[in-house]
Amino acid sequence: MSRPLLDGIRVLDFTQFQQGPSATVLMSDLGAEVIKVERLEVGDPSRHVGKRADGFCQYFHTHHRGKRSIAVDLRSSEGRELIFELVKRVDVVTENFKPGVMDRLGLGWDELRAQNPKLVYASASGFGPEGPRAKSTSWASVAGAAGGGMWANGVKGDKPYSNVAAPDPDQTGGMIFAFAIASALVARERTGEGQLVQTSLYGSQIWGRAPAINALANGSIVPSARNMPISNMFTLQAQGADGEWLFVGYITDRWVPMCRALEREDLVTDDRFATLADRNANLDELREEVAQVIATRPAAEWPPRFDAEDVPSTLIQDYPMIARDEQAAANEYIVDFEDERYGKLRTVGSPIRANGEQGRVRSLGPELGQDTDALLEEIGCAPDAIAELRAAGVVG
Repeated sequence: MSRPLLDGIRVLDFTQFQQGPSATVLMSDLGAEVIKVERLEVGDPSRHVGKRADGFCQYFHTHHRGKRSIAVDLRSSEGRELIFELVKRVDVVTENFKPGVMDRLGLGWDELRAQNPKLVYASASGFGPEGPRAKSTSWASVAGAAGGGMWANGVKGDKPYSNVAAPDPDQTGGMIFAFAIASALVARERTGEGQLVQTSLYGSQIWGRAPAINALANGSIVPSARNMPISNMFTLQAQGADGEWLFVGYITDRWVPMCRALEREDLVTDDRFATLADRNANLDELREEVAQVIATRPAAEWPPRFDAEDVPSTLIQDYPMIARDEQAAANEYIVDFEDERYGKLRTVGSPIRANGEQGRVRSLGPELGQDTDALLEEIGCAPDAIAELRAAGVVG
């Protein structure tokens, strides 16, 4: 078994909810030791989102599996000193509080790099570190609305739809955050110097919609189902004979191969579809012809036929289908995990494979403060001292 990519990297993680934790769980799956810093008694608020009667919280475990937990009163001078000692022993600090919170706690970039000059300090905010809304409170749906995600779904009457179109603000923000951290670690190894990296939900949403925003900003039509078709693009949603849905589509021209897969070579010489311009002009009729053929077989029989002709296609899968999907299981994107508290669970795995090995789900998320004593011992606290800190309400 090869050494995990991030083996030996230690992260002190102040992030909560999803944007930050989705980044640090990617790092945990790749071998990093992630130490989650939590509030006394209540911990990360995400511990309580959708909690079952038996105490299991899928939302929390999804984003905190494999991590350790220390519960500390960050407002106390004693708690701050404990954090300073931990900072001296880690590579990365992550936080996604409202801008200014870490500075008020005495845990900002300047304070922590004084404790560890090689520290990577990663901060994720709602709207970015500059500008009139730099200190504004935000969360995923707010950033999605600001970043075009509601307008991307179109309008209902004279209002944009209230749900946010993909990419998901938190998960996209987490990916950008993780990439920034990884890049900063590379820069630190090259220069020997600490790094400050800052990302935001809003910036990540804008980046995720760059093609459409750039097109509109420069006078082009934004490609969408509500505008003229893109040259050489064909897309279709159609039901198979069993009622399941199939998506087929291409960007580079696969018209003739698609007709072969459908066993409808006659469409190639049909005057309505003879040229690309003809096919675009008669797009509704073309889709109807293809949909009628797809309806003659169960939907699952079509992807292999299209694969044989290099025509992109897939079943349109809901979440239960994904959890059962052979392709997802083969790549360990969906894995089974045994936990002594909750038994056998099926969970989303790591999306990253390195040197032939998939990132690993090593454990579920930690109990609140389960590693407090062990971490304090690592920084030199004796058992009596730990007991005194707990009695004083500094740690839990």
